Amino acid sequence: MKLFSKILSLSALALLTLSCEDYLDKEVDTNISREEIFSNVNSAPGFLNTTYNSVLSEYSRYGGGLIASASDESVNSSSSSTIRFFNGGITPSYNPDNIWNNMYEGIRRTNIFLYELEHTIAESNSIPEKNRGEYKGQALFLRAYCHYELLKRYQRIPYVDKELDMNTDFGTDSCTLQLIFNDVALRISQDCDSAAAYLPDEYGDADFGRARKISALALKSRVLLYAASPLNNDPASPDYDKEKWKTAADAALAVIDLADNTLSVGLATKFADIFTKTNSSEVLFASKLVDGNSFESSNFPISYNGQGLTNPSQNLLDAFGTKNGKLIEDDTKYDPLNPYDNRDARLYATILTNDASFNGAKVETYVGGKDGILSTNNATKTGYYLAKFVNSSIDLNQGDTDYKRWIHFRLGEIYLNYAEALNEYLDAPSTEVHNAMYTLRKRNFLLPFLAKLPTTLDKDGMRARIRNERQVELAFEGHRFWDLRRWKDLTNLNASIKGMEITKNDDGTFTYNEIPEVESREFDERFYFYPIPRAEVLKGYVEQNDFWK
Repeated sequence: MKLFSKILSLSALALLTLSCEDYLDKEVDTNISREEIFSNVNSAPGFLNTTYNSVLSEYSRYGGGLIASASDESVNSSSSSTIRFFNGGITPSYNPDNIWNNMYEGIRRTNIFLYELEHTIAESNSIPEKNRGEYKGQALFLRAYCHYELLKRYQRIPYVDKELDMNTDFGTDSCTLQLIFNDVALRISQDCDSAAAYLPDEYGDADFGRARKISALALKSRVLLYAASPLNNDPASPDYDKEKWKTAADAALAVIDLADNTLSVGLATKFADIFTKTNSSEVLFASKLVDGNSFESSNFPISYNGQGLTNPSQNLLDAFGTKNGKLIEDDTKYDPLNPYDNRDARLYATILTNDASFNGAKVETYVGGKDGILSTNNATKTGYYLAKFVNSSIDLNQGDTDYKRWIHFRLGEIYLNYAEALNEYLDAPSTEVHNAMYTLRKRNFLLPFLAKLPTTLDKDGMRARIRNERQVELAFEGHRFWDLRRWKDLTNLNASIKGMEITKNDDGTFTYNEIPEVESREFDERFYFYPIPRAEVLKGYVEQNDFWK
C-alpha cells in the first residue's frame, strides 16, 4: 500500500536560522530551493538549528499548567484546564498532549539533514568537514529524542531513519513498520551511541544549548530504564529479562563516569540553583532559553497577581522527609502541629506553604487569607502553591521577565536511574546503590551522615526509598506522570488528591486539617499509553494501541 502521510512530509524547507548565541531565533530568506539551502553556509547549519524547535518546553504546553497536575503531584485550579489525562480525559480523537505530527516532522527534518550532510553539504562544503561530525551527532540525538517522546506516549511506533517520499511503500518499508516498545528503545539507544561518538564534550558560549555527548548518553540512560521497567518488562511475564536492568544501570553509570572524569559537570551545591540559574552545571540538556513571565503569571499566588494554577498536593508534601534525612513517619521529632518546620530543604524550593516568605511578603493560604482556599475561583484547592521554577523576585505589575529553559536531563536524575536499575538487578542493595543515593541526598542535608540510608534496607525497602527520592527530587519536572506508569503503580495512579485546610487562630498560630479528597482519580490500564491519534490510524499505516481499539 502506498500512502503519503502529512506527518512524514516536510511542508516547507523554512524557518532557517544562523549559528550564534540565539541561533534558534534568527530567520533568513526561505524562498530558495533545497539545493540552495544546503549549499549555503548560513542556511545549511540553520536547517538543523531550527530542528531544535522540536524540543518540548513543558512551561507553555498546557496554558501555564504542568503535566504534574495529571499525576498525584498537584491539581490545576482552573476548571477549564486541559490537563485531565485521567477519568476519561483523553480519547483517540482528543488529546491535549498529542505530539505525533510535531515529532515526526522533527524526525523528517533530521533525516533530510543527515542525507544532505553526505551530499549537497559535503559537495559544497557549506559546513566545513571539521564541523560535520558534531552536526551529525546533533541530528542523530534529535532524531532519538523525537522518537523517545513518541515512544513513551504511544508504545508502538514506526522508527523512521531515512527520508520518506511519495513512493514509499508503507506496507513493507522497514521505516514505516510499527515496532514494539523494546525494539524502538533499542534503536533509540543505538542512535544515542552513534550521536555520542560524534558529539563534543563541551561547546563554547556561542553554541550554548546544543546537545553534547553527555546529552545523548543521558537520553540513552532514561530510555533503557523505561525498557527495563515493569510496564515494558513485567517480572510476572515469561519474557521477563532481568539483564535489562543491568544494561540500564551500565548506561547510567557511563553518564556519571563521564561527568566525574571528563566534564565540568556535577551536582549543583544548592538545589534551587538548578532551576533559577540558566547555566547550572547539573543540566545535561534543556530546551532553548525563552524570556518572559507567562509562567509566573500562571503560577504566582493569587495575591501576587498570579493565577495560581498549579496546586501541589498533600500527597507530595507528605513525601518530603525531615531535615534529619528521615521520612516523616520515621522521625519522632516531626511535629504534625507544625508540619512545615524542620523539613527536607527541597520542600521549600518546591512548594509554597502557608506563611512562607514570597516576594517580600508572606503567603496566606489559610481560610480567609489573601491566597486562601475559596478566596477566588482560581485560588489554591489544596492549600499550596508552586515554588519550583517560578522567579519570586519578578514584579508582574512592572512587567518584569526572566529567562527559562525546560530541563530534560540533569545529573540528579541519572544518579536515581543508576540506583534504581542496579537495585532491581541485584538481590540486595549494594554499596554502589547506597553510594549513589548518598551522593545525591547529601547536598540536601546539613550534615552528610544524615544523608545515609539505613544499611538494613532490603531490596524492597530500598526500592521504596528510591521511588520516594525520585518523587521529591524530581517533583514537577515531568517524571512522576511517567514513573507511575512504568512502575504500574495503580495505588498512586488511583489515589485521591489530598489538600490541607488551614485555620488561623486568635493567637496567630495555625490549625491544620487534612482535606481527604480535593480531586478524585480513576485510572485503568488503557491509560498506561496514549491512544494513537485516530486520524493516523485511518491513514492505514499504523494500528491502534491495545485497549483503545
